[in-house]
Amino acid sequence: MALSFRLPPLMREVPPSMRRTFALKLEPGMAESMVRRGESPGDIELAAFNAFLWTALLALPLALSSLFLLPYPYTMLFIGLFIAPLLLPMLVLAGPSKRFAAEQRSYLIDTPVVIGAMGMSMNRSASLERAVEMGSRSGNGALQSSLASVAWKALTGEVQDLRRGLSAWTTGLGACNEGLRRSLQLVMAAEEEGGEEGRHRLLDRANSLALEWTREVCERYVGSLSFPVMLVFSFGVLAPVMLFSLVPLMGMEAGTASFALDLRSLALLLLVLVPAFTLGYIRSMAGRNPLRTEAKAPVHRGPWMFLAFLSAPAAALGMLLTGSLPLAAIAALAILLAALIASGGRAKKTDRDREASFVDGLYRLGNAMLGGQDLDAAFEEVARTEQGAFRSWALRMVHSLRTDRVSLARAVRDDPELREWSPVLYQNYVAVMECAEEDHRGAGKLAVNLAQSLGDLTRTKQKVRENLRPVVDMMSATSVVFAPAIIGLTSGIMGLIGGDTSGIMALAAVYVVELALMVNYFLVSLDEGRGDRGGYRSYGTRGALALGAFLIASLCGQTLLFRLL
Repeated sequence: MALSFRLPPLMREVPPSMRRTFALKLEPGMAESMVRRGESPGDIELAAFNAFLWTALLALPLALSSLFLLPYPYTMLFIGLFIAPLLLPMLVLAGPSKRFAAEQRSYLIDTPVVIGAMGMSMNRSASLERAVEMGSRSGNGALQSSLASVAWKALTGEVQDLRRGLSAWTTGLGACNEGLRRSLQLVMAAEEEGGEEGRHRLLDRANSLALEWTREVCERYVGSLSFPVMLVFSFGVLAPVMLFSLVPLMGMEAGTASFALDLRSLALLLLVLVPAFTLGYIRSMAGRNPLRTEAKAPVHRGPWMFLAFLSAPAAALGMLLTGSLPLAAIAALAILLAALIASGGRAKKTDRDREASFVDGLYRLGNAMLGGQDLDAAFEEVARTEQGAFRSWALRMVHSLRTDRVSLARAVRDDPELREWSPVLYQNYVAVMECAEEDHRGAGKLAVNLAQSLGDLTRTKQKVRENLRPVVDMMSATSVVFAPAIIGLTSGIMGLIGGDTSGIMALAAVYVVELALMVNYFLVSLDEGRGDRGGYRSYGTRGALALGAFLIASLCGQTLLFRLL
C-alpha cells in the first residue's frame, strides 16, 4: 500500500456522520489503478480521518498557546496550526489522485513502445490476445502493467472478453493519453480487417498517431512554461533581493542609525517561507512535465558526505574561536559547498552526447535487422562499429551474452546501469529485444520508429531551452552575480550607517547560497525533468560562485563606498 499513516489509528472506521466529508472522489480509471497499487478507498478515507484526529489533538492546543502566549508577529503561527487539521486530511485524500495523474503521464513515454510492439505482433498474426501479451512484455512501466492486468481479467473471466475489457480500460485514460486511446482502437480494428494490406495500413496509422501525439503533448507543455518561469523569477528571485536592498531603511529607527530589525522574523521569511513556497511551485511545475521519469539517479556516497556533515560543527567551532557570526556562517557554507563540488557528477553535455550515442545505436540496430540479420548478429555488429558511450555498454552486453549463457533480451533487462541512467532508453531497448524473439524485421521497424520518437523528444527538450533561454539566463546570472552583488553592497551601506550588522551579514551569506542552490534546482528540473540527475557538483559550483560574489561585493561596500562618501 502506497500510503501509510505511521501514528497508531485512533478510530477503526469513519463515523457515518463523517463519511461524506472524508469520501474519496474516484476519477474514471482510478479504481483499477488503486487496485494494482494495493490501495482501497476505505483505507484512504480511514487514514484521512485519523490524520484529522491526530492533527486536531496536537495542533489545536499549540495554536491556542501561540495565540495567547507568544508576542506578535509569532501569533500568526496560530493560523497555520489552526488549518493543519483541515489541510492534512485533504492531502491524504488527494494522494491517490496525484499518483493516478503521475501514472497517466508515465503512459505517454511508453505509448510508442507499446503500440509499436502490439503492431509488430498484429502484423505477424491478427490476434489481439498475442498483441496485448507482446505489449505487456515490452517493458516494466505502468502502461505495460496495466495491459497485463487487463489481459488477466479477461483470462479469469472478470470481463467478458479481451476486446471489451480493453475498450472499457481505454475509457479511463486521461486527456493526455488521447493518442493512446485512438491507437488502441486502431489496433483492435486491425484484428477485424480482412485484407492484409488494410491491416498494415491501420497499424501504420496507429504507430504514427502514437508518435505524433507524444510530440504534440510535449510541445503543449513547452508552450505553457513562459508564465510559470516568469513567476518563479519575479517572486522567488527578484522580490527577496529587492527586500534585502530595503533592509537599511527598514532597520533604521526614526532618524537614528541603530538597527532594530527582528532578525528571526527576517530569517524565517527569507530562509524558510519564500524558498519553501518557491520550491513547492517548482516541483508542481516539473511534475507536469510529460518527459519526467520517476527513477532517480543513484547517489554515490563517499568522503564528501562526511565532509558535508562537518559544516555544522565547523560553524559552532568558528563561533567559539572568533566570536564572529558571519565568519562562522561562511566557514560552514564553504565546507558544505566544497563537499558538494567533491561529490562529482556528469556534465549536461556529456549526458546529451551519451544519449545521442544510444539513439544512434538504436537506429543502426533497427536498420541491421531490417536488412535481414538476426538480433544477436545485428547487435554485435553495431556494438563494434558504433562509437561513443553505446559501444562500451553494448560490448559489455555481448560479453554477458557469451559468458553468462543468457539471451540478449535477458542481459539488457537485468542491466541496472541503463535502467537507472535513462528509463526511457531502457524501455525502448527491452521492447526491441523482446519483439526480436518473435520477428526480427518487425523488431527492426520498431527500433527505427522508437529512435525517431527519441529524436523528437530530444528536439522538444532543445525547444524548451531555446524558448526560455532569455528568462533562464537572466535568472542564472541574477542568482550567481547580480543578487549577491546587490546584497553585498547593501551590507556595505549598513556598515557605513553603523550598528551591529553581524547578524545581517550571516543571514545574507546563507541566503545568497540558498538562492543559488534553489535556482540550480529549478534549472536542472526544467532541463531534465527531475532535480537530482548528474550529481551535486553543479549545486556546489553555483553556490561557491554566489558566495564569492557576495564576499567581494561586501568588501567593496566596506572600503570603496567609504572612500567615496
